[in-house]
Amino acid sequence: MELGALRVLARELTGPARTPVEVRVDTEALARSGREVVAVMRVDGTAPLEELSLLETAAMARAWRAQGVRVRGVEVDHDCATASLEAYAHWLEREKRALGDDLTLSMTALPTWASSPAVTRLASVPTELVLQVHAVRAPSLFSPDEARGFIETWARATGRPFRVALPTYRVRLRTGQQLAAQPRHVAELLAGLRERPVPEVVGIVWFRLGHRGDPESWSLPTLAAVVRGEPLVPGLVPRLVEAGNGTLDIVLENPGPVDADAPAHLTLSGRLEVLDGVGGYAAQGDSLVARTPPHLRVGERRVIGFVRGTEVTLAGP
Repeated sequence: MELGALRVLARELTGPARTPVEVRVDTEALARSGREVVAVMRVDGTAPLEELSLLETAAMARAWRAQGVRVRGVEVDHDCATASLEAYAHWLEREKRALGDDLTLSMTALPTWASSPAVTRLASVPTELVLQVHAVRAPSLFSPDEARGFIETWARATGRPFRVALPTYRVRLRTGQQLAAQPRHVAELLAGLRERPVPEVVGIVWFRLGHRGDPESWSLPTLAAVVRGEPLVPGLVPRLVEAGNGTLDIVLENPGPVDADAPAHLTLSGRLEVLDGVGGYAAQGDSLVARTPPHLRVGERRVIGFVRGTEVTLAGP
C-alpha cells in the first residue's frame, strides 16, 4: 500500500462559540515518517468565520516544518450551510492572499454544495479540493451508489480536479444505533472508479488512518486490502483454550485479512457443568449470546467466556 501526504489536525474550534479543542501532535513521529503533511484547521459548520484567521494554523505548520516535518500546506475543514457559501468563498479568498507562497491551500467540500450558484467561485480558490462523500445525509454513513452520484455531480458542477474522502470508521449515534463504513462497500466504489474513471478525480483521502488506540477505525491490514483490491473474506475463528483446573476459555481470534464482526450466537455441545460469558456475552442454555457482538480487528484475540464440563466442543454459531 502506498500512501501519500498525511492530513493532520492542527487546530479545532467546535460549536457556535468556536470553543477550542485541545489537539496534540507528535511532530517527531511526523518528521520520522518522511511524508508530506497538510495541517488541518477544523471549524464547526455552525460557527461564523468572521474575525477568524487561518494564519494561526499556518504559523503552527511552519513551526512543524522547523522541527523537520515536510509540511506542504494547510487545509480548511468547515462544513457550513449551503446558504453561507458566498461568504465562505470571500473569507477563503482573503485568507489565501494572506497565506503566502510557501504553503498550499486545501479545502474540504460537501456534495450538497454542488447545487449552489456560489460553488464555482468557492471551488476556484484553493489549490486542492477534497470532496467528502461519507456522513453526508443522516443516518447513512456511506453508500457506494450515493457516493458515485456525489462524485459525478460535483465534477459536473465545478469542472476542477479533486480528491475524494472515503471513510474507514464506525460511529455510534445518540440513539445507540451504530453506523459502520463497510470495507466491501468502499471497495465497490473504488472498483467502479477504476472501471469507469471520473477524470476530475485525482486521488483518495482516507478518513481516518487507523491505529491501535482507535478501535473504531479500520486496521491498517484492512485498509491495505481495500486499497489493493484484494478479496475481503472474513476469517474469524472460535476456539476452546485450556485455562487450568478443568476450565476452558472460549476465545475468538481474527487471523483473517480484514476486520470482522463476531457472531451474536455461539453454541457448545457436550456435558456442560458451568458456562458463562464475558465481554458482552451471556450464557443462554448451551450458548453464548451477545446483544452487541464485538468487532475484532485483524490479529485481535478476545476471550468471550469460559466453560467446564466433559466432551465439550464448539458446535458453531
